[in-house]
Amino acid sequence: MRFRNSLAIVLAALSLGGCTSTIGGSASPVPGQGPVITKADPCALLTQQQADALGVMFPGKERPARPEQKVPAVCRFSELEDSPDGVALEVSRSLNLSAVDYYAGALPGEKFGIGGFTWTRYATVLGPGYCSLTTELDAKTFVEISSDAPGDDDSKACDLAKAAAPAIASHLPGGQQDPQITAPPGQKPLEASGPLVNVDPCTLLKPEQVTPLNLAPARPMNGSSNDPKNGCQWDDTDGDQGKKALDLWVYTATKTEDVPGLEGTPAEQMVNGKKWIVYSAADSPICVALLPVTETSSIKLDTGDLSDNAKACEIPQAVMPLVTANVPAG
Repeated sequence: MRFRNSLAIVLAALSLGGCTSTIGGSASPVPGQGPVITKADPCALLTQQQADALGVMFPGKERPARPEQKVPAVCRFSELEDSPDGVALEVSRSLNLSAVDYYAGALPGEKFGIGGFTWTRYATVLGPGYCSLTTELDAKTFVEISSDAPGDDDSKACDLAKAAAPAIASHLPGGQQDPQITAPPGQKPLEASGPLVNVDPCTLLKPEQVTPLNLAPARPMNGSSNDPKNGCQWDDTDGDQGKKALDLWVYTATKTEDVPGLEGTPAEQMVNGKKWIVYSAADSPICVALLPVTETSSIKLDTGDLSDNAKACEIPQAVMPLVTANVPAG
């Protein structure tokens, strides 16, 4: 398990633009009157309920402070599996270590008033895709919340850290209690929804419809934890060559762009008033056809021809009208 802020002890001596904006709340700690703590315990700054709301795993994993390197104790709350844009959250709390010493001369940047405290973002050597928000409780105690940008969108680097700030603040003296916590989009796994939720994939092709395709009877399949879906397979009956088995997968909590296995050149095709997207390539024996039903639900056909690439899409072309007619309305 990797702790990112172990790399953040060397900070860029540049500000993040020097802009200042305050969002709800004001700084509460009185200089010289911060809490007296004997153990930093950063993992105690988030409850199970708050972690669930933020879309991170609980309990967190703590790494002890390294006083000789001026690094505070840090707790890492990993991202949940199956979160399309999930990132980990790290919370640090110092003990007899000032923010001045920790940030080693880095200039403060943007400020956010959240949960009764002013949180300051500092630039780090990890670049704009990493966000470090810090509030000082007294001259020798500070709390830092860190998160990464999901994917390549650096503008979202602080989204999880800011979402977590009200929860963290509620455990600090003077922090606002019972905060509203909302995870950034994509931080939590999508919930199953749409007309396909209760659909048995094997019912999307009826036995009499499969008979002309020379395929074996249907058998159900289950997806993995990293690829949640339900499916059905009709095995081929022509040995190791010829037509490949037909796999039909039903997704109910996956965005179209996140459906795996969409390789090849996409081509849109209208079938009985529904838009299918067919993926194929001249040098591939595989053909995949996708029917988006809602923004987060779809049906995928995966098959091909192992002896003639030109025939890879023959079965999908025959099956798409049948599946389209069998999809429940809604």
